[in-house]
Amino acid sequence: MVTGTLIGRAENHCPGLPFGFVFAHDKLPKICSLTLPNRVVLIRKFMLLRIRFVIGALLVVCYAIPFTAADGPVPSGPPPVPPIESVSDIGTVVQNSNVAGRDGNFSALLLGQSVWTFGDTSMTVPGVNGRNWDDNSLAWTAKLDASHGIKLEHDLLDSTGAPGEYLPLTPWELQYNNTHDSRNCTAQPCGSEYALWGGPVVADPLRNRALFFYDEIYRVSGQAGWTNIGAGIAVGTPDRKFVRPQNGSDTPNMWGPNEVAYAGGSLVVGTTMYSYGCVAGFLVMHCRVARVTLADALDKSRWTYYAGSGMWSANPSAAVVVFDGGAAGNSVFYSPYLGMYVAIYSGVFSNNVYYRVSWTPWGPWSDQTFLFTGRQGWNDNADYAALAHPEFAQESGRIQYVTYAHTYGFLRQNLPIVRVVFGNPAQ
Repeated sequence: MVTGTLIGRAENHCPGLPFGFVFAHDKLPKICSLTLPNRVVLIRKFMLLRIRFVIGALLVVCYAIPFTAADGPVPSGPPPVPPIESVSDIGTVVQNSNVAGRDGNFSALLLGQSVWTFGDTSMTVPGVNGRNWDDNSLAWTAKLDASHGIKLEHDLLDSTGAPGEYLPLTPWELQYNNTHDSRNCTAQPCGSEYALWGGPVVADPLRNRALFFYDEIYRVSGQAGWTNIGAGIAVGTPDRKFVRPQNGSDTPNMWGPNEVAYAGGSLVVGTTMYSYGCVAGFLVMHCRVARVTLADALDKSRWTYYAGSGMWSANPSAAVVVFDGGAAGNSVFYSPYLGMYVAIYSGVFSNNVYYRVSWTPWGPWSDQTFLFTGRQGWNDNADYAALAHPEFAQESGRIQYVTYAHTYGFLRQNLPIVRVVFGNPAQ
């Protein structure tokens, strides 16, 4: 098991609970001395509070609202694509002033706060490692009204006050990176490293944890591209510690380099987590879906894969493509306003952003539909990582807020915010 604790401090308006995790509740008071009528009233009040607590826990992430299709007949085809009333660029996400650029921008609601994960993060100041660079970083905000923009007020910081990495490397990975660090390289190839990129976030409040998906890559400074090493799920707890469980294997990664990694977007429905695994084709990402109960999320043997025709299989090779998704992940969520599941994502090597809808997380999904075109990038760099943030949604999901990674200079990126207003779904 690989654990990590950020050295230094975590900026927070709620000391000790950086993500707003609150799970304690009052114990049942002693009622033996009460009269029977008063005792009944007190127990009823206690049970009502307990029911509210459980319901709140189940609804905490990505509009994790149970869908009726799972309990009754599922329509044979996809729903009609809902119209878009308006699309408005309302500025960029306000971030830590020491951040020059970062991407990934997955987010989730963790008991009252929107928590964002990122991949490569360039900075205007050096961090604790002496570099103006993090392979991953994390930020959050408690202000969920995005009408006038989004401001990430808090970052996980290292001892220098710069944004720090939250995903822990193994001792072997750390040793390799130190040995090949171009500043004091003692082994070839100099400038090579193992890096962890942040991914989707899933709250699991009943187990007092959050699940942080990640991708692992290997790259060499100055060389184009990277090598996929695998992907996995780290566990974050309220004490600001992050663990990459090894589950009895020789690596903490859940998926290896030759497997479909189901880290391309996640959502929760009731007590079940659905995660999408996407494989690159020609200018497209072919996405499959798997599911597992939240309690068993870290046990790969408990995952099942959608095999088509309403069937689920324990064999990963039986998984079928449910939709073609986008570059750098997908956001899939339930919209109460539409009564549908919605997928929003970036086109591959394109500034265009698209959406699809379905009655269930596994489809059938509608055809890809154009949503908007992002800003023109520096040196024609394409926008990517378009993701919705349903914790900011308004009017039961009629209004959604989408961000994407936009390059505007060398090692400079921002996250434009687009307000999307859906029209009435077709009857």
